[in-house]
Amino acid sequence: MELRHLETFQAIVQEGSFLQAAEKLQYAQSTITLHIQQLEAQLGVQLFTRRGKKLELSTAGRALREHADHLLHRATALQQVMLELVAGEAGHLRIGSIEPVASLRLSRLLVQFCREYPKVRLTLETGVTQVISQRVIEGELDIAICSPPASRLGLVFQQLFCDPMVLLIPTDHPLSRKAVIQVTDLLSERLLLTERNCPYREVFEKAVLAQGIAPYTGLEIMSLEALRRMVMEGLGVGVMPVDSVTPTPLRTVVRTIERLSLELPVGIAQFPEGSIPGLALDRLVQKLRNELGNSSLLPVQ
Repeated sequence: MELRHLETFQAIVQEGSFLQAAEKLQYAQSTITLHIQQLEAQLGVQLFTRRGKKLELSTAGRALREHADHLLHRATALQQVMLELVAGEAGHLRIGSIEPVASLRLSRLLVQFCREYPKVRLTLETGVTQVISQRVIEGELDIAICSPPASRLGLVFQQLFCDPMVLLIPTDHPLSRKAVIQVTDLLSERLLLTERNCPYREVFEKAVLAQGIAPYTGLEIMSLEALRRMVMEGLGVGVMPVDSVTPTPLRTVVRTIERLSLELPVGIAQFPEGSIPGLALDRLVQKLRNELGNSSLLPVQ
């Protein structure tokens, strides 16, 4: 069923004749007749009857009249939604992000984006890179803001920035009095680490293992806030992203490890074809690039 056929039918009902409907729609009368013939053929019913010169709706025509306005209204609404989608003003964006990037870097940006595009629906999930990058592959997320995903997934990763990591040390701990921390200073320390598969922990473990230090001490804390509070209570030395300890929490000091690079690359992971220019996802990706970094798009190695 074509919308123009319904519009023609509606015009005939409103104007009372094929001729007046043709004048309203600026069609030839033969076109009006053809539209109704095609509509009747598609529906398998006769829509109009004549009593002398008077045009009347058939039983089927009266039934169609009751639904035509609703159908055309829904079609108009759908066309508007499509226009808004093309203009990047509507749609549903599903984003995954690691913490604390979601809380400390992404949240303000997303607030700005939602104010600029109030009709866009947004879902934000948090999780480790391994989980959210897999959800991109499964079609459950549009993009992931994370560390480089596994190359086997076939995603494209655009690095936005490097997130540095530091040691958070209780003020009454002996290491707090040292201006420079050596990696060997950690040999006998109780380290508070995030959970396995956390990209920050993976960076730290790789770096210290290369120096002959085994960092695992039996303490895994899945919440950065809980980890920070445990350090404040003096349980041990925390290994954390610098953003999550800025400003420095009470009763703690922040230190770096001399000659040890602890930085997590963070960027956008998405399908190789990327987003469609003009749509809401493309506009969000551009905003992420502009405000969080500016790197070229590269395949994951």
